[in-house]
Amino acid sequence: MQNTTLRRINVPHNHRQTDPRAETAVPVATLANRLSTLKNRLTGKPNVCPLGDYPSTIVDSQGCEFGYEMFYHVPYAYHLAKRGCLQRTVSCLGTQCFYYFSPDHREVYDRRKLVKYLDSIAQKPHQSPAANRWEPPDFAGHYRNTVDFHFPKPPLLIFNKYNTEWDHPPVNFLSPQLLDRVVETMSERFSIVYLRPTTHIVHDHMPVGDLNEKTRLREQGVILAEELYEHFSHLSFNEFQLGLLARSRHRVAVQGGTSYLNALFPGQLRVLHRFGGEQMYGNYNDFPRMGVTDFSVHNSEFELLEQLEGFKQLDRNAA
Repeated sequence: MQNTTLRRINVPHNHRQTDPRAETAVPVATLANRLSTLKNRLTGKPNVCPLGDYPSTIVDSQGCEFGYEMFYHVPYAYHLAKRGCLQRTVSCLGTQCFYYFSPDHREVYDRRKLVKYLDSIAQKPHQSPAANRWEPPDFAGHYRNTVDFHFPKPPLLIFNKYNTEWDHPPVNFLSPQLLDRVVETMSERFSIVYLRPTTHIVHDHMPVGDLNEKTRLREQGVILAEELYEHFSHLSFNEFQLGLLARSRHRVAVQGGTSYLNALFPGQLRVLHRFGGEQMYGNYNDFPRMGVTDFSVHNSEFELLEQLEGFKQLDRNAA
């Protein structure tokens, strides 16, 4: 049977969290917890190990979609770590940096998939995270000094994607026409860094397409993330992304996993959302709790472009 002796580890205090419940005593394994652990083992869920009111002290992402892992598993695991209750984390290749606080992180999944029930947190996707066991880590503080990119201007990060969604052609993506307008209006004030990874990351079950936009962006002076990464390949690509995010206060993303990752960092974030459950189920309402300080969602590229003008004004005032 699972050993319920849990060791406490030192985790830096997250300045965004002031909930006194995080300082209460470590819960005790009950007989019901032990019986549930045994049942889970016998039914093929060996990584589900409840403790007190916690669904599991082993946090297994099950290879779920990236956004859900950032939204649910990472903050839940961090809360457990601060309480001294985290035994192990299990996730996809290249995820060690997201669980820097874990005493035992294992990378076992080489592809992401749709998961309809998240066993470690006993929730379905799109449900609001349970507030009493949800604490986003301070990624910005932890990774701010990972690397200095020496950008000549404040960085503006653009996260795009172009892949099949819900078995349909791409829906949520920034068009080449919009990207041209962003470069035209923003390049004077910002060093623009463009991220639409096609390698270096673990993909999910949806095929990735090509917008054929990168050659033109390079010619316009935009920094392509995968080419910048060649100078920092001693880091994993996810560490590289975290380092970029930690040094940026201005970001654009699209519906999907990277919008959740961006929400874990302070600064201004604008998201293009044409379709998806986040608006229907209210997930975007939780984004300010994740750490982003100025956040808005836009259903058209026209609305998004209008809002980006505020980035220029904020940066001018800050200077």
